[in-house]
Amino acid sequence: MMEKIGTPMREKILRASARLFSEKGYKEITTRDIASAVGVKSASIYYHFPSKNEITLALYKYYADQRIMASPDLGELLKLAETAPPNEVLMKTEPCYDQETREFLDQILVAAVRSVGVDPEAERFIKQNIFDATAAVLKPLCERMVALGKIKPIDIDSFVCVLIRYRFGDAFLRNSSLESPEYQNKIGLPYIFSILRY
Repeated sequence: MMEKIGTPMREKILRASARLFSEKGYKEITTRDIASAVGVKSASIYYHFPSKNEITLALYKYYADQRIMASPDLGELLKLAETAPPNEVLMKTEPCYDQETREFLDQILVAAVRSVGVDPEAERFIKQNIFDATAAVLKPLCERMVALGKIKPIDIDSFVCVLIRYRFGDAFLRNSSLESPEYQNKIGLPYIFSILRY
């Protein structure tokens, strides 16, 4: 079950904003569009958020909070690396969300990606919550598994970039008509991790 985001009206505003921003982009959406999607007057939006930018910042904060809560403990992953197969360990690096939360977080991520190049906040959000967060777990984990002889010596920075590209693509696929079990199986994490096997 998705964690609540403040008052019911605040939550409606954030959900509608994430959907609209992910579909059309931040610049294309007005507070009037958001109010219309929620079914209220624009003044109601400003009562909860002083600006459209504040809505975006609230969405980014929610994403970051959820990622922190759902991310696995690095110490536990390093212990698991001692005994479990590499694929099993690496699969556990992905934060685990229920379906509703995953869909909402995907919308926030897609909205942020649409704003890259025009919004420094979006770029900061992606750097911290995708690049830095992924590297903080994968780098020490891959280094440990290389030291244990469980995976090939690899360029860990490049591998982290491959995985980040997969996760971006995965979020976009879940928000498109391309998603299908057959397609997902062809590009899934087991395929990506297979490059590490001896």
